Amino acid sequence: MDHHLFARDDWVGDVEIAMKPDRIVIVGVGVTGESCIHFWYGRAPVFVTDTRLPKDASVHNRVNELRAKYPEVRFISPAQVAEIAGSDSFVYMSPGIPMHDEMFDVILATGARLTSDIELFMEQVDGAVIGITGTNGKSTTTDLTAKMLQPLGFKAGGNIGVPVLDLLSEEAPGFVLELSSFQLERMRPPQLTCATVLNIAEDHLDHHRTFAEYAATKRRIYERCELAVFNNNDPRTAPGTKKPGIAINGSVSWCVRQHEIVIDGHQIPTSELQLLGSINHYNIVAAAALAHASGVAMSHVIEIAQNYQGLPHRLQTVARIDNVHYVNDSKATNVAATLAAIEAFADEKPNIVLLAGGEGKDADFASLNEALHDHVKTAVLFGKDAQKIAVVADAVTQVAQVDSLEQAVLRAREAAKPGDVILLSPACASFDMFANFEHRGDSFTSIVQDMAA
Repeated sequence: MDHHLFARDDWVGDVEIAMKPDRIVIVGVGVTGESCIHFWYGRAPVFVTDTRLPKDASVHNRVNELRAKYPEVRFISPAQVAEIAGSDSFVYMSPGIPMHDEMFDVILATGARLTSDIELFMEQVDGAVIGITGTNGKSTTTDLTAKMLQPLGFKAGGNIGVPVLDLLSEEAPGFVLELSSFQLERMRPPQLTCATVLNIAEDHLDHHRTFAEYAATKRRIYERCELAVFNNNDPRTAPGTKKPGIAINGSVSWCVRQHEIVIDGHQIPTSELQLLGSINHYNIVAAAALAHASGVAMSHVIEIAQNYQGLPHRLQTVARIDNVHYVNDSKATNVAATLAAIEAFADEKPNIVLLAGGEGKDADFASLNEALHDHVKTAVLFGKDAQKIAVVADAVTQVAQVDSLEQAVLRAREAAKPGDVILLSPACASFDMFANFEHRGDSFTSIVQDMAA
């Protein structure tokens, strides 16, 4: 990765007294883009565009919303970036734009400073900042860590919920940030109090060109952290250099076992936890380690660990109808997440009707083979890459391909017997048929609830 993609070291301190850019260029009109507009509005001239212009009508609608809200902002076409940006400009790119997009070459040629909302946030805060990344479980672990740290007044944001720049209005002694690979790849490694990589599995290969590049991007979170939390059983999650830290599964004090977790020597049976599955049990221990390192009382950490029920769209029970368990795991947008979901509900005999499919992001679905054979009685497939999953699934289980999520639920109901689980865990992104994974999960929930009425 080119070193000049990262911000210079010469802009520090309060933005009101530090060196100011002569103009701000923001590429992307999503949540992150608006938070950058909001921060810089009135501080410097702001120019905004989106690489999806002029083709995407929804982006035009979004631009009109922002134009009404921020009348002094100048909205430009992508082609105008080269003439607007210059050596005294700061450019903020949407995290969703891949580094190999031609827009990066355009910006670098202008000599502008390519930076990010996370870097700007880090330059403005004085308190503790905890960073959490990983292929799966980031949002759950971020939310859980923040709840464990509530007595200390910590706030959560980043890739989950509140954009980081919006957190600057919060009076808080510390922050818990969810950081995606998209965010980490285009910034100097952040100066974090604690950091963790929860897990690394194949994902976003349509964005990162190789798995090695993706994994290395995740581990950048450790480069300037004071304390690292990682899985001793998975070297891919470990820092590249020796750092102070907590190695989960590296001692009897912090570990995940078959029927219990151990937090700072305190044993908690998994039967006392609300979250299902070994991946979630690891995430609980990781969150507890981050909270412990921040100085919160262990009694509070244990109470939260035992009672935390998770976030929507993540192994979420939607209904039990005729003794069939309907589960919304729409956030499972990659193969590893779906494997974890199947493991959470697996029985001695196949008991799962799996609903899967969508935008596969160039994933290899072959690793689903064993889990489908052992635990899935029927796979009901939908969406753009249903056929790619069918090639794998057809050899090991019954397969049905349908045209919509509603048809998938109806077909799953026909296949399920009392005691079975109908599991929406798509192993794919949602963008081929839905606005996002929340839209997909809400649609599933609505279909099931209508069916139960």
